[in-house]
Amino acid sequence: MSTEHIENKREENGFTWFAAQVGLYVGAFFSAIITFFSFVFKNIWKIIKKIWHYIYEKVDRFVITSVRSFNEEWTFFKKEVKEAKGKIKENIKSSPTAIFSILGYYSKVAYKRHPHMFSSIINVVLPIASFAVLVTTINHWSSSTYALAVQSGGQDIGYVTSENVYIEAQNLVKERFDSDVSNSNMDLSAKYKVVTINPNEISDSETISDNIIEKSKGDSTYACGVYIDGTFVCALKNETDAMQVFNNILDAYETEDENDVVGFVEDIQYVQGLYPDNEETIWDSEKLANVLAGKKSEAKYYTVQMGDTLSQIAYANDISTAQLMAQNPEVSETIKVGDKLLVSNEVNYVRLKVVKTEVVNESTPFETVKKNSSNLYKGTTRVTQKGVKGLDQVTNLVTYVDGVKVSSEEINRVTLRNPVDEVIAVGTKKVSYGGSYTSSTYIKGQGSLIWPAVGCYTVSSPYGWRTLYGRSNFHSGIDLTGGGARGRSVVAAKSGTVTSAGWNGSYGYCVIINHGNGMSTLYAHMLSGSICVKPGQYVSGGSAIGKVGSTGNSTGPHLHFEVRINGTRVNPAPYIGA
Repeated sequence: MSTEHIENKREENGFTWFAAQVGLYVGAFFSAIITFFSFVFKNIWKIIKKIWHYIYEKVDRFVITSVRSFNEEWTFFKKEVKEAKGKIKENIKSSPTAIFSILGYYSKVAYKRHPHMFSSIINVVLPIASFAVLVTTINHWSSSTYALAVQSGGQDIGYVTSENVYIEAQNLVKERFDSDVSNSNMDLSAKYKVVTINPNEISDSETISDNIIEKSKGDSTYACGVYIDGTFVCALKNETDAMQVFNNILDAYETEDENDVVGFVEDIQYVQGLYPDNEETIWDSEKLANVLAGKKSEAKYYTVQMGDTLSQIAYANDISTAQLMAQNPEVSETIKVGDKLLVSNEVNYVRLKVVKTEVVNESTPFETVKKNSSNLYKGTTRVTQKGVKGLDQVTNLVTYVDGVKVSSEEINRVTLRNPVDEVIAVGTKKVSYGGSYTSSTYIKGQGSLIWPAVGCYTVSSPYGWRTLYGRSNFHSGIDLTGGGARGRSVVAAKSGTVTSAGWNGSYGYCVIINHGNGMSTLYAHMLSGSICVKPGQYVSGGSAIGKVGSTGNSTGPHLHFEVRINGTRVNPAPYIGA
């Protein structure tokens, strides 16, 4: 047998021994778990049995025994009743008037012989009877309707749910009678008492107000009261007459479109009831129509003073700026001292509200899309596709009050033409420079200034010391040329204010712009007559200020460009953006 074979046998025997040991431990573990749970369940079962026996003993002692005893006594009691039944009949026949004393006697005898049975009956019947009485009581009172019985001037006025109802009725009476309340000997004081009533007996404030008037000694009559926004105006004998007055106002309005909806701004209400029978309260339809044709208030104007603004005037008169401008369409945002502005329209007694459906076309803005272009130099852009605004058809619900537009709500929008994006090509091509200078040396591409010479992307002379015509001198800026430089546009490198524009000695025709924060830029050697800005003028970054030329001390068309920080000339390259 080989050594390798022996070693394999040893490994197999060792594995077998290990597996056997693991099996023994696992078996012992599960055996212990089973033993533990068996012990626990046995003890729990013993406890349950003990509890059950305890409950059974108590039930048997107090319930089953009592039931058995009651049943035995009841059986015996029924026999006694049968035996006594004949005697009771004989005694009643012999003495009919003694029926109550005979029954009382036998009842006493029965209670003395069977006290346990009667006690058990009473212990059961009394709780049941008490519970039945409780349920009946709760049901009765929960289904009852509580209210306040109102008395005024010693007379019953009616039933209300709360004191607020009577207070509302008082206010209605005061509105109808106005100042006549004090002259009519009408007592509006009240006394309240809580009562239970049927729900249909409760009255509202209008019914209570009629009851107060009816029980008073003043003259009153049934009529239709007219209320505008809750305020009593008058009363007419006939409700139809009152409604016709308002309908005539609506019918008189000529609508431009059959879909226009015409109505009143105010809430008009017609209330039937008792009203004072006098001329101040009871009107005819003609008088009501004349009053409604009048004005609640006249138009109010404001004269513009020094320092006034539209927003200040609107705020002072409790209206919005938009409303102020709508009331004064001839006035722009610029107002002059002495202008008269309508700040409050005249207000009709009742105002007409007209809701119109208006369809308008609205332009929609286009998006601006920037795309990198390797055909353009850095710092330049070109519009490759012009943007076109879209067109939407918008349907609005517009509300007019007495002819003045007060609100508009969009209810539908249909696109008639989609907008076309404006595409702008943004140059990414690196700038080339003259001489032996490289862009990384002179143009950092990290600044905020715009390239000032459009199309001139060659730096023919950088900032710093240079040799020119055999002489060394310091160059205070950079010279930009290339691409047929003469006549190319010169643009402001950044927004600012022009401080100088014109002839400037060796600089030739030159412009200087102050950009604030100590920075200024200089543009020299421009073409004669090309400067299109003047001192004091504010220019935006990228706007044209002149054209490339060769005026002053110049050897050819180019733009000499300088950057000055707090008056000191610095290298422009780091300030120019890529």
